[in-house]
Amino acid sequence: MGISRYTPLVKLKKKSLDNAERALIAANNELSSASDKLNHAYNELSRMSLPTQGTLGEFTQVASIIHAQHRSIEEFKFHLENARQKQNLMRERFKTAMIDFEKFKYLEVQELETQLKRAKLDEAKTLDEIATLSYKREMP
Repeated sequence: MGISRYTPLVKLKKKSLDNAERALIAANNELSSASDKLNHAYNELSRMSLPTQGTLGEFTQVASIIHAQHRSIEEFKFHLENARQKQNLMRERFKTAMIDFEKFKYLEVQELETQLKRAKLDEAKTLDEIATLSYKREMP
C-alpha cells in the first residue's frame, strides 16, 4: 500500500481547513472583544448622570461626556455587528473547508482500500501460481 493520487490534495485541503479554523477562532475572539467593549461602554454610561446642581458649564461638560459615550456605544455596536458578520463568514468558510477535506479524505481512503484489495488479489494469484508450480514439480 502506498500513496493515493488524492494524498497531495488531502494535505492541501487539511492546510486550508487549518487556516479556516484559525480564521474562525480569530473571528470568535474579535466578536468576544467587541462584545466586551460594548458592555463596558454601557456600564460606563450607566454610572454617568447629569448634575442636579452646579454651573451651566459643569452641566454642559457632563452632557458632552454623556453624548460622547453614546457615540462610543454606537461605534462599538457597529464593530460588534461587523464582528458578527465576519464570524458568520468564517464559519461558512470553515464548513466549506471541512466538507472539501472530508470529500478528498474519503476518496483517498477508498483508493487506498482498492489498492489493498488489488495487492491482496495479486498476492493470492502469486501464491496460487507458486502452489501450482510446486505441485507440477512434485508430480512424477
